[in-house]
Amino acid sequence: MKVLFISSWYPTPVNPNYGIFVKEHAKAIKTTTTDLRVLAIVVQQSDIFFKTSQREYVDESGIRTFEIIIQTKMRDLVYHLVPLQSRIAFWYFKKTINPYFSPDIIHSNVIFPAGMIGDFFSRKLKKPHIITEHWSKIEGLLKKPYLSFLGKRSYKKANMIIPVSQFLKLKMLDILPELKQNKLKVIPNVISSEVFDYKEKAVKTDEIRFCAVASWVTKRQPDKKPELFIGALAEIQKKTTRKIKLTMVGDGNRVNELKILCKSLNLDADFVGYQTKNQIAVILQKNDYFVHASTIETFGVVIVEALMTGTPVICSNVGALPELITEANGVLCENNVAAWMKGLERIIQSDFDRKQIAEDVKNRFGYDRIGKEIACVYQEIT
Repeated sequence: MKVLFISSWYPTPVNPNYGIFVKEHAKAIKTTTTDLRVLAIVVQQSDIFFKTSQREYVDESGIRTFEIIIQTKMRDLVYHLVPLQSRIAFWYFKKTINPYFSPDIIHSNVIFPAGMIGDFFSRKLKKPHIITEHWSKIEGLLKKPYLSFLGKRSYKKANMIIPVSQFLKLKMLDILPELKQNKLKVIPNVISSEVFDYKEKAVKTDEIRFCAVASWVTKRQPDKKPELFIGALAEIQKKTTRKIKLTMVGDGNRVNELKILCKSLNLDADFVGYQTKNQIAVILQKNDYFVHASTIETFGVVIVEALMTGTPVICSNVGALPELITEANGVLCENNVAAWMKGLERIIQSDFDRKQIAEDVKNRFGYDRIGKEIACVYQEIT
């Protein structure tokens, strides 16, 4: 089975974490007998008026990857010009990839713009098309007439759509009732158990260690609510003789504001900035609990990463997170400080089998499991 795997969200030398979860899916597919080629089309903001460059390489997992970088000072405009991206990508494919690789399936990731580009390829090559959907902002796309037309056509013509959570599947069916339910098959994101592995935690009777991982940025519609767990942890500190310690991983323009908030509440918080996946894994392994307050989660990669290290999670009861959290691995909270205080008290008092938490998640979200599920979809549509 030969598969062309198309994405507009994919790691580049400039941004090595961009779309890393899409690359993890590619790595999962590589564990099967599928002959895979990745085509990444990435549009970057630049002082250059318009320039395209290409790079071909074999990544650390042995995946042959073809990268098209479009640099332009009109980034937003070009990013929305899906027909232009489609033609650039198809010209490159015909010239560079197609002479020795003829795909049986086109597999694109995220409807805008890669799913639309994948639909273009599918119609040109007369090959089946699969769209893996990670994106929760489909409603906004449907408010833009031309992109709505392209998106709906791509979904309609796709042979299969793979949402990464049941929450996203139900949301898609609600927004697009014309989609047939049996055309959507949930296959979650994959998390590296090689990086996020279980290690027994050192016991500290005099302190309780929490950590959080996110991009702490100001948004018109905030999707992260760190002030909830910061305020709740500060209140819990007043009730216990054990030292509460919080490690905040990630950068962004809210960092100084959050530092001031923690200081004003006398909460011992260490802001460590951007960390690689390997560094995040080490931080998770050293902490007792993971905290995550948000308003929307399509999947919750950081939640699974924490669980895979055997770290119980306390998080908001939103989006796909109830699909991940049970009484055996954590606590769900409504988004107010009082609920978070009760949740924190509950998680501290609970006795978790941390090794079992890690094992359960590894079996559910590992490379082999997800790779086999995607390969079954390939067999089903050919």
